[in-house]
This record gives sequence, structure tokens and C-alpha cells, in this order.
Amino acid sequence: MEFTNEQLQMMISEEPVGNLYPYNTKDKQQIEAYIQDLFYTINHLKSIKCEAIFDHYGSGYASYVDFFCYRKDGSSIVNKKYIEKDSLTSIQIEGLVLYISRLAPVAIIWRDKRHKAILDNGEDEFFSGMGMINHPHGIIDEPPSPMVNDFIEIKEKLARAGYHILDKEYLSQPLPFKTKIQTFTRPNQYKLFDAFFFWKD
Repeated sequence: MEFTNEQLQMMISEEPVGNLYPYNTKDKQQIEAYIQDLFYTINHLKSIKCEAIFDHYGSGYASYVDFFCYRKDGSSIVNKKYIEKDSLTSIQIEGLVLYISRLAPVAIIWRDKRHKAILDNGEDEFFSGMGMINHPHGIIDEPPSPMVNDFIEIKEKLARAGYHILDKEYLSQPLPFKTKIQTFTRPNQYKLFDAFFFWKD
């Protein structure tokens, strides 16, 4: 799937594109609800637990929703330790990150390690140390060995919902026109990636 310069410009202006409902309505509330439904679908897969960030990382505007998915059986945990002074258990988890675009029916998948803190009362949990990808180099096209079946299931759910997974090669192409995007990338280095996935504080 490739996009025209006009569509790329529209996305940079935060205007949704695409023929898939609800993106074709350009109604941002409907699109947000559609992405929430997708999250619930993926989060109900038998072996996967997912966390989602719908609040634009707490400020500004994110052109995508961040899903972090890892295995329920504990095999995604790479480190676990108790921090007595904070009365919490810190867990480092490796999983798959999905960026689901708010501006087009597209997504990317990459890997990240994130920290989860569990307080002694067992009720309060929160994630920290989240990575944010601002270039296409980290995108993966092949499943990591611990999550092969999960990767396949996630791709199937994305396809069923009408999402196209963009690949690293396409997103690494230089943006074919001059513009200004609110990203961490300098203007002379803009890639197609920057038109789809950007966050401004």
C-alpha cells in the first residue's frame, strides 16, 4: 500500500485518509472507538496481554495509539526485582509494540522492553521506561522467536480489521516534498515514516 503526496500532506495536517470505515468518515471520535475495539480484540487473545496508551502520552498529540503486547505465561519477563525503599516490585518485560495510526488504516510492529511496577498492595500497577520509535529502523517484519505464534495472530487480527502493516523499506524512503512536521526528526531527514507516526508535545 502506497500513499499519494496529497494523502501524506493531509495526514501531516492531522486529517484522516483512506477508504476503510471509519477513516473514510474523517470522524476522529469514531476512529478512536474503532481503535479501542481493535485493542479489546487483541487483548482477548488467549496467550497475550496488552496495554494501550490512548492519551497521547499524557500531553500534546500522537498520530497513533501505542499497544504493548506480551505473553501472559510470564515468558516475556526478562528481569524482576523487589525495591524495598519504594515498596514495589519492578518487572522488565520484552514484548511487541504496535503503532496503530489515527490517520490511516495502517500499523507498524516493533520490539521494546518496558518496566512495570507493582506496589505492595497488589492493586496499583503502572508502566514506565517506555521507548518511542521515531524512525523506521526498528520496525520488524519477521516474528521474534519467543512470540512467533503471537505475532501471526496479531497480524491476522490487524488484517481482519482492515489494517495494512507498513514495512521498513517503504517507510524509510525520503519524504518527497518539503514540509514541517512536529517530530524529533530534522526537516532534511524526513522519511515517509514521519508523515504517519509523529508525536508533538
